[in-house]
Parts: sequence; structure tokens; C-alpha cells
Amino acid sequence: MDEVTARYVELCRADGSGLSRAVAEAELPGCLRDARLLARPLFADEPELRAAVDDLLALFDVLVSLPDRLFDGDVERYWAALGGEPRMAPLLRRHAHAGRPADRFGRADLYRDEHGRFALLEFNIAGGVGGFELGELPRSLEAVPAFAAFAERYALRHVRTAERVAATLRAVAPRPSPVVALVFAPGALPRYRRPIAPTVAVLEGQGLDVVLGELGDVRGDGGKLFVGTARVDVVLRFFTVDDTIGHEDGLAAITRADEKGTAVLWTGLDSALFTNKGALALLSDPRCDAVLSARERRAAERILPWTRLLTAPLVDRCVEERERLILKPCRGFAGSGVVAGWACPEREWRDALRDAAGGGFVVQRRVVPRPEPVVDPGTGATEDWTPVWGLFVTPDGYGGNAIRAQRATGGDVIGYSTSTETLATVAFTRPAGDPAAGDQLADDRPADAQPAG
Repeated sequence: MDEVTARYVELCRADGSGLSRAVAEAELPGCLRDARLLARPLFADEPELRAAVDDLLALFDVLVSLPDRLFDGDVERYWAALGGEPRMAPLLRRHAHAGRPADRFGRADLYRDEHGRFALLEFNIAGGVGGFELGELPRSLEAVPAFAAFAERYALRHVRTAERVAATLRAVAPRPSPVVALVFAPGALPRYRRPIAPTVAVLEGQGLDVVLGELGDVRGDGGKLFVGTARVDVVLRFFTVDDTIGHEDGLAAITRADEKGTAVLWTGLDSALFTNKGALALLSDPRCDAVLSARERRAAERILPWTRLLTAPLVDRCVEERERLILKPCRGFAGSGVVAGWACPEREWRDALRDAAGGGFVVQRRVVPRPEPVVDPGTGATEDWTPVWGLFVTPDGYGGNAIRAQRATGGDVIGYSTSTETLATVAFTRPAGDPAAGDQLADDRPADAQPAG
């Protein structure tokens, strides 16, 4: 346990410190009032976080170049290697790159292992990732006197994700005061209107005009793009490639506007090529060694656990290593379809592997996460929690974090949307040694990354 965490937990256990109830007593903004929050934030040394971010950015650049490096730019062969559905290949080929580099935007989900090292579980490269609103929590905590004093003592810092996201959307927009449309799959908006409300609130809090719609609400007119009656400048994509089949008119309008520069699709449909977990499997496959630089190879070795596309010849090995492996669908989300080998009987594991060996699944080496002690403000009891660290990346680098956690005695899949037992929080960073060392993230930290307090 690091020094800051140890001291925070010690003070939470002490009578009258006020820290144990800092989260409960914080005056939360509207975007967080319905959030299920962990009783404390987490902490990380800035150099450690910086090293993880550097490795993630290096991996991002490699991931988006894999079709060119391994398949001579043949997107359909690349997609087939990932076990992707053949019907999607022509659409992905048409939209690959779209005449510009892939959009560097998304959220990487990681564990910290028992040694404190970050290990990548998946890389969600898309506009429709969640958790922007958690970047508002630090300001609420800084208004609690007990926390403010602690934050000043350790020179704690934070990044407001909403500011980074808003800056990104303004930078790519064709007009200086852009209208941003959050566009969903046909029929999906009623289901997502409430969950997406915090994202809308934080973007509007950054001065952006936001409209909601579905693909069927999108139309082009005179080279301009409209969602309903609103002219829009940026489409923040909350639909997948699959959702566009049968709804080509809306997609065509977006594509035409994007090509003309009158509106921007963020992120492009080509991000489906790289958020697929099979891309990580290619990255850690021996055949990739020949196309990686020494720096890229070291980055992959540091942060990416052993990951492979599951094929029939690999099944017997995976059966033997059941206690150390987890099975994941390449395109799954929210933990759907995940099977942890160590948590099921051998026969069940073998059957799951055989069913998945036809394609579209990866196996990944188990990462044993380091637990985080949390003091319950009601009972005073200390419990271990398992966090998943979500680190946002933007074109300018690190974009803040959003963390979800469950009790260490819980299951093997930690999903905020799928379990009410999962809670959310955010991490502060502490400069190494002298507090002045906080400038080590200066090149990745915008003006919003300030000392707390």
C-alpha cells in the first residue's frame, strides 16, 4: 500500500478526522447525484500513472497501424483475422481511415497488480465511452475541509475529463461554437436517455450545445448536417457498425458532411477495427514482433498481459492453464460472455473453450488485482475493494480517469451498469518526492489539472 493511501485509511479509522465521511458530505453536482460512489477516492503517484499513459499511447498508435503493418492495408483480411463477421467487412473497408488518421479517443480499462503495475484489460476506442462525469468529483471533495487539508498536505492533483473532452470536440468541429449531437442506434434513445444524462450535463457545463437523436433522425441538407431540426457540427457516436445496417441514409448523411468538412463523426466507424479485443491479441502475438520497434515491444510487454485469439489448437493448452486464464468475446461489453477459468469447474471451462474456438473470442492471462482498503463511514469497518482503473486518452494525451470497484469478495466481472454492488470513484495523483515534482505531467496536463485545495 502506498504512503498516501495508508495515511488516508489511517485517518478514516481515527475518530473525528472527518475523512471517512468526505464523499458522503460532499455537495455533488447534478451529474453525480444519482451516482453510486465509493466511500473514498484512490491515489496514484504521477510518474507511475505517466508511465502507464505513455505505454497506452504507444499501444494506441500501434493498434491503429496493424492493418497496414500485418495485412498490407487489407482491412477485410485484418477483420477476418480477428474473427469478425464477414458481412461487416465491406462497410469497415469503406470507412477505414476515412482519409485521416484514426481518432485518438477512448478509455482504457486496467487493473493494478500486486506490485502496483498497470495491466491493460481492454481498450475502448470510441466516442461513446462512459464516465466523463466522474471527473467532477474532485472539486466536490476539495470543498470538504477535511479532504482539502489532506489534499494540500500531499499536493494532490486531478484532471477534469469533461474539460479535456470538450476541448477535443471544439478542436475537431468546423465552427467555433459547435453543436454536438449524441447519436444512438435506432430505437435505443429511450433506454439510454437517463443513463446518458450525466454526460449531457457535463458537456453542457463546458458550454457546449448538446442534442440527442437516433440514426433515423439524421439528415443532410445543402451539405449541412441536421439531427431533428438542429444543425450539428460534431456527431459523438453512440452507435456501432452493426447498427448502421438498414439505416444507411443517416450514415450516408453523416459521411457526406464529414467528407465535406461541414460536420465531424467522432469517433469514426473505423474505431471498431481497434476496440475489438482481437486487436490486442494480434499485438501480443509473436508474428507481430517483426513489425514492432524495440520501444513499442517494451511498451506492450510492460502493460499488456498475454492475450491470444482462441483457436482449436489452443484449446488443450487453455484447459491445462484454466486457473490462469479468462475467456472474453472480442466484441463483448459490460462483461457479457466473459468466463473466468479459475472460477468455474474444468468441464464447464472446457465446454466454454470449445464453443468459442470457432472464432470471435480471446483468452487472456489472469491479472490478480491489488485490493484497495476502504473504511465504511457507517460502521467503521475496513473492507478490501477491487478497482478497475479507466484512463481516458484524447488527441492531447491523458484525459483523466474514472474508476469502478466492487468488494474483493465479489465476482470476477466488474460492471457498473450490470451490478448495483459496483461503485464508482476517481483517482487523484501525487507528485513524486517534493510536491514541485508534480510538473512531470505538464506536457500532458492542461490548465484544468491543478493542485487540489
